[in-house]
Order: sequence, then C-alpha cells, then structure tokens
Amino acid sequence: MAVPAGGYARWRARIMAMLWLALCLAGPARAVAVPETACPVLDLTAAQADIASLPQVCFLQDETHALGPDDILGGQLPMARRDADQLVFQHNRSAYWVYVPLRNQEPVGQSWYLQLDYPLLDEVDVWVYDLGTGPVPRVSPRLLTTERMGDARRFDARPVRHRLFLLPLEFGPSQSLAVVLRVRSGGAINVPLSLHSSVSAIGGAQDHGLSQGMFLGALVMLALFNAALYLRLRIRQSLYNTAYIVCAGLFLTSMSGLSFQYLWPDWPWLANRSVPLTETLALLSLLWFTRHFLGISPERWPRQAVLIRMLARIGAALFVASLFVPYALIIKIDTIYALVCMVAMFGLGLRHLRQGERAARWYVFSWVVFFAGYLAYGLAAFGYIPGFMAQERWMQVGLGSQIFLLTYAEVMQLHDLMHRALEIEAGARSSLQREVQSRTADLRATMGALEQANRQLRELTLHDPLTGLLNRRGLDEALARLPGPEDASAPGTLIIFDLDHFKKVNDAHGHDAGDAALKWVAEVLVNLLRRRSDVLARFGGEEFVAVLPATSLGDAVVLASGVLDHVRRHRVELDNGRSIPLTLSAGAAQWREGETPQDLFRRADENLYRAKAGGRDRLVADGTF
Repeated sequence: MAVPAGGYARWRARIMAMLWLALCLAGPARAVAVPETACPVLDLTAAQADIASLPQVCFLQDETHALGPDDILGGQLPMARRDADQLVFQHNRSAYWVYVPLRNQEPVGQSWYLQLDYPLLDEVDVWVYDLGTGPVPRVSPRLLTTERMGDARRFDARPVRHRLFLLPLEFGPSQSLAVVLRVRSGGAINVPLSLHSSVSAIGGAQDHGLSQGMFLGALVMLALFNAALYLRLRIRQSLYNTAYIVCAGLFLTSMSGLSFQYLWPDWPWLANRSVPLTETLALLSLLWFTRHFLGISPERWPRQAVLIRMLARIGAALFVASLFVPYALIIKIDTIYALVCMVAMFGLGLRHLRQGERAARWYVFSWVVFFAGYLAYGLAAFGYIPGFMAQERWMQVGLGSQIFLLTYAEVMQLHDLMHRALEIEAGARSSLQREVQSRTADLRATMGALEQANRQLRELTLHDPLTGLLNRRGLDEALARLPGPEDASAPGTLIIFDLDHFKKVNDAHGHDAGDAALKWVAEVLVNLLRRRSDVLARFGGEEFVAVLPATSLGDAVVLASGVLDHVRRHRVELDNGRSIPLTLSAGAAQWREGETPQDLFRRADENLYRAKAGGRDRLVADGTF
C-alpha cells in the first residue's frame, strides 16, 4: 500500500516516539541520548581554534548525591541552561552535573581538549560517550572512557599533566560525543568550560608557562634582594619581607594549581591544605614586617604593638587549625582573618603617614594597589563573580606591585636613615669647628695649647666644608703619603669627575640647589667607593677626584662607570619637592713607574677634557679615544 505524501513523516515520528517511550520505561540502566531540543549539540569545525566559553550548557544540582551518569545522559531529569562562564556556585554540599554534547562537522577526524579553568575542585569525574555518526544520534550511547580528577586525588590520575583539568577528545569523521561531568568540592564551585584545538591548547600552555615563569622569577629576584639586605645590614623587616614574598608566592601557586603539579603531586591532602596554610604564613610574615618597618614598639606605640601581637597569635592558632578543620570552614575563617589583618595594617600605615613618616607613603600606596587586585580575585574564588582565571592575572599584578613597592619603601627608609646620619655628622663637624675656634681664642697665650688647637684646625682645613671630602690641600698631602706604583701589588689609578653643566643648575635652581647637587654627588662617591685606602676629594667648584691605590685601570673603569650610571639614573631631591637630573664626565689615568702625582693628575685631566669634548656624560681612560 502506498503511503500518501506527508504521511510517511507522521508515521516515522510516531514510530520514533514509541521507541523513545519504550527505552525510557526500560529504566536508567539503558542510557539514551538527550534530545537536541533539551541540550543543543555544539558543532565543531576545523576553522575554529578555540571556544572560550561553551554556550548554553545543561547542568543539574544533585543535592542528595544519588544520581549517576546514566540519569543525566538519559534525559529524564529537567536540566537548566547557562553559559559555561556563568557556571559559578557558592559553597554547598551538592554535586553538580554538566552535560556537553559535541558533534564533529568535518569528514575527517579532529582532536580537541575540553578544559575546566578552575583548579580548586576536589572531585571532577568525567564520562565520555559515543553518540554515533551523522545527524541522528545513537539510540544507545557507548561509553568510551571515564576519568577521575581533582585535588582530592593524586595528580598523576589526570589524563593530561596540567594544572587545570584537561580532557582530550578524539573525534572520528562526523562523529558525535557526549561529555558528562560531575563536580563536587569543599569550597566554591566554578565550572568554566572551554574547548581548544590541539594546536591552540599547546600554544596556550606555552603562553601561560611564560607568563607564570616571568611572574615567579620576579618574585624570586625580589626575595633574593631582600635576603641580601638582611644578610648585609641585619635589618629585620627585610627578613620578614623575604618570608612574605615566599609565602605569598606559594599561596598564588597553590590557588592556580601549580604547587599541586610541581611541588606535591603525590600529596592530595597537602594540595587541599596548602591554600589556608600559605595564606596564614603570608599574613604572619607581613604583620611582623609591618611592626619593624613602621617601628611599632611597646614603648612608643603600646596599643599598636598589642594589636599586632594579638593578630599574630590568632594567625598562629589558625595555622595549626588549618591542619585539622574542614577546608570549607577554615578557608572562610582565614578569609575573614585576612581581611581584618589587611585593614588593620592599612590603617596603621595611614596613622604613621599622618605622623609625617616619609617611607609610610609607599607602604600605604602598596596596599591601595594590592586591594584593587585582591577584591576581584577573592570574589571570584568564592563564587560570587565569574572569570576566576582573569581575576588571577589581576591578583598577580596587585601582589607583584605590592611586593615591589614594599621593597622600594625599605630602600627609601634606608636612604632617609643614611641622609639623617650624614646630617648628624655634618652638624657634629660644624660644632667641632666652632669649639676649636673658641678654644683657640681662649688658649692663645699658652703655646702648647695653641699648637694642639692648630693641629685640630689644620685637620679641619684639609676637608671641604660642604661635602666633607678632602679639599685640594688634603688631596696633595694624601698623594704624598701614597706609595709609588713600584711598591703596590697593582698600579694605582686616579679619576677626575666633573659635574656637567653645573652653572646651569645654579642659574636655573639657585645656589642652594647647586650645593645640594654637590653634596649628593659626594654621597654617591662615598657609597660606591668604600675602601679605606681610597682617597676622595673635592678638587674645585664641581670637580671631584678619586685616587684608588693598588687598582688596575680596568677595575677603576668599572667602578667609575658605576658612579656615572648611578648619577645618570637618579635625580637629586630638593627640599622644595622638586628634583633635578645630573650627569658626570670623568677622566681616568693609571699611575706609571717614575711618574709624579702632578703627571698623573695632568693625564687624567686631559682624559676628562676629551670626555667633555666628546659630548659629556662619559668616561675616557688611558688608551681610549
């Protein structure tokens, strides 16, 4: 019997409906694909390289933990839809099921990677089913593979060694696959799913590895710098800043999954506990850094000292509790504790800034920059806003900027201490000179006392009163006392430094600014040329002389180049808040056998002349043109 036009389609629909009903009545043991009307199939083509967020993903909240993958695949339960970057849930005890049907539109096979961009999940179970080829799915999907991943399992259980959750998917020609995910965690649950081709996945991993390596390398360099400061100067805040950098870096790597991948892949327990442990250690280090950096002593700031001590004791207790208290509870307590500590330290910095402490400006500014990155990062980590990976980059920027500014604040504080020490020394010298003059007038009648006063006065006349360096007379006497080149293990070298365009500095900023520039250059020479045998002098108005005994010309050129580079890169800070740039020209000459100090000085001066004639801001030594 012929089937009338249009009737064939109706009969086919009725047969398919009856078959569907029979399969549903057979029970969940026989899984059936979800109809496309319920969960749309995502078509994949070779022209696509990435799908940053899967659109309209079907998901289901399982409060009783009683469902299995067949229940999700069978399509018997109502499922909600949401874009993958919006699959963000605050902490609860439920498990979340996600269903992702995919179809290869190409007549050849393709390789893709399904990526879950949130590393802090305890359990991520995945089932991959074959739905067949062509536009009509299999009636009975075939299970291809099962993967069990997550922080609660060993790292090597993952199909791809990566800090995130990567699932390789191999499609045959025109093949359809269904991916069923079950996610459960003790913290917030984010399920930002994305798809990447094999080439794109490799490139993305390389780019992320480069950025992470640069960030962690910068942290290592700052930690080493602070450790060197502590070992050289024994400054306590540098030690605590080093500890803060290390612990904060471990906290971020734990949050990003890098610690689990590289440091403790065989210890899932530590992978879960490393976040609250490193967070607490970082806060404790920062509290003690704040105490020493701001000079919070019980004698001067009793209330502030009590606050720091109380917060430190709470942090120590939380560190111990992090080993035993469930993660879902301790991470919330640690977060509240972190907010209280950060607000307290920011408030202490503001209090000291109002007291006029210059270094506190950079301390306060570091917290402003840090808060900008921390707020978005914390909200994403707890599931209040999507885009955890994007907020992770902002957190890295905020934390890196804070650590850099804290280190810079340390350096500025050391600079201020050295400046105050030099001022005290200059004041002491001025006071001594006045005392000598007074005693000279009183004891003029006594010959012995007069000779003693004259000797003291003569010592003072050998130094330049502005810079504290030797003057021209003191330089001549120092040169006369130095051994000749034949008596030294290596011939000595003389360097003449000249301040470029010094007259313009006086004309543009006044003589007080010129005096400040001269004093600053003298401080640079004293700080960079530290040996006791070296002779430093102010020879003329803006000329300085450095005599380096037993120093080869090559070593002297390295030292002098460092002085020129330091002056070039830094500016002189004036009392009125302005700053001026400076440069130096220099000429260097090595002491030759049979040569007098005058000959040595003449050759160095000729080299200086060639340096200034060549454009200034440079060094000319023997043998260079």
